[in-house]
Order: sequence, then structure tokens, then C-alpha cells
Amino acid sequence: MQTSGGVKNLSTLSLLSQILRTEGISSVYKGVGPPLLSLSIVNTLSFTSYSYFRQNVFHGRDSWDFKNALSGMMGAPLFGIVTTPENFLKTQMQLDNVQGEREKEKKRLQTNQCKPNAVIGKQTQQLMNGRFTSSFHCARTLVSVHGLPVLYTGHVINTVREGFFVGTYFFCYEGYKGEFQTALSGLQNLVLGGAERSISGDDFWFTSLAIPMAGGCAGATAWAFTFPLDCVRASIQGQPIPTESALPLNKRGAFETLKQLLQSKGFAGLYAGVAPSIARAFLVSGSRFSAYESALWLCRWSGLTSGGRGKYDEEGPGAYDD
Repeated sequence: MQTSGGVKNLSTLSLLSQILRTEGISSVYKGVGPPLLSLSIVNTLSFTSYSYFRQNVFHGRDSWDFKNALSGMMGAPLFGIVTTPENFLKTQMQLDNVQGEREKEKKRLQTNQCKPNAVIGKQTQQLMNGRFTSSFHCARTLVSVHGLPVLYTGHVINTVREGFFVGTYFFCYEGYKGEFQTALSGLQNLVLGGAERSISGDDFWFTSLAIPMAGGCAGATAWAFTFPLDCVRASIQGQPIPTESALPLNKRGAFETLKQLLQSKGFAGLYAGVAPSIARAFLVSGSRFSAYESALWLCRWSGLTSGGRGKYDEEGPGAYDD
């Protein structure tokens, strides 16, 4: 939806129905390979980087502390190196799978009188069948024609988006976690009629429930905040990349792309497709932070990190001091 400039007033369900009807169920998972590989690497790097900088450099607190945002943003340049090729290949594969994009590119090729007929014929046939059979085939084909730098199309805007995203992500997580813990504590006091008290290790359920809720809200907030940047990124990386050396490679920059998006779609167009992204982010981030906090707790409990074995026997995930 971010890159379907010619499709207007098409909802998420309508777009999904159209893709399933014309391309089949397998098309929904086209381009899934690069994300699976890169996300394993990026999640490891981002959480490790955040924990290190938060504990050893910025000393962020478990609250709405801007130092948590700075701790998260420190790894963005490294994340961008991994995620730019992944996003590029994913976007190219997904757009290659959309019949409307193939037809639009077919017309563009046929109306260009400067290209040899043999090249146009071959390109048209490729577009009708889909140019790429897999993410690896896509990468190999484009690199063989345009060189390795083609994989880093949109690298600057993607890295900027990564920085704003992870900064917002961790800043909101620590803030939301404290808010949810306090709210759940107040709820228990209201239900049980007990006196107000501070959250301790005995309140394991507070933290256990607050972590996925805070993680989900943090992911949703970060995506909502950075979605316009991701829309620009997707438009840049979704530009048609020729697979023949005889065809020129004309790439737009971020500012030019933003200007065209605003002219054609308006500001609201920068949020096209935001609803499914936020819903996905809520579910994924909730489970992601639960796994992260559980791993930290196990490391501290086992003595692999500071604190020593047994110190956290009575405290659940998330109930620790840096």
C-alpha cells in the first residue's frame, strides 16, 4: 500500500483479496527470506547494543528517560548496513509479484522508443511472468547488472528511519512499562481493597503482564511515529530497477520522493497502510520484549551477568536494577 501510487481507495482487506485472487496464497510470503535472516541479526544487535549503552554509558532509568532513546539510537548505523539490503530485496520481490506493477512497467517499456526492440520484448516477457524467482535470484540479477551498491538503494533514509525507530522504541518501552506496572498495582489495590504499596518482587504478575503490554504499545508507537519515513524508504526502494544493462538506472532521492508523494497523495498518503503495520508491531513487539526480559532475568539468575545466581530467585523478568 505504501508503494501503490496508482491504486486509490483500496483497503487492506481489498488489497489482500486482490493479491490472493490474482497471485495465490504463496504470493503473500514472497520476499520473506531476507526479513527472516536480517531480523535475527538486527534483533540481536539492537537489544545487545541497547543494554550495553543503557547500562554502561548513558545509565538510563526505568521511566520516561531520554537516555533510553539515546541508548537505542547508538546502534542505528550498524542496523542500517543489515536492513537496507533486506528491505530493498523484500520491496523489489513484493512489487515484482503485483500484476498491476508489471502492467504499468510493461507500458512504460513499450512507449519508450529509445530502447532496442529485442530488449523491450525480453523485458516485457519477464514482467508478465515475474522477473525474479527468489530473493537470491533478485539479488544476483541486480548486482550482476548494477553492482553491489544497488542493494543499498535508499540506505541514508533507511538508516535515519532506523535511528528514529529504535530510539522511540526503547524510550516508550521503559516508560510504558512503568506506567502499566503502576496501573496494575493500583488495580489490584482497588479490587482487593489493600493499601497502596511499592512494586516488589512479590508482585511478579505486575511485571509479567506489563512487559508484553508495554512492548506492544512501544512497537505501535514507534511505527506510527516513523511510518512516513518508511513510506519514503519504500517508495525509493520500490523504484523499477532494470535487469538489462541497456536500460538506464534512474533513481530518485529522498527529498524528491517525498515531494512527489505529497503532491500525489497528500500528507495522509504518507500513512497509507499504517493500520496493519501497527497491528503487526503490537503483536511482534509484545512477544519480543517478553523474550528479551526473560533472557536478561535468566542470565542474571544463572550468574552469567552481574548479580550472581540466586539474587533474582523471587523476582520475575523485568524486576531488576541495572
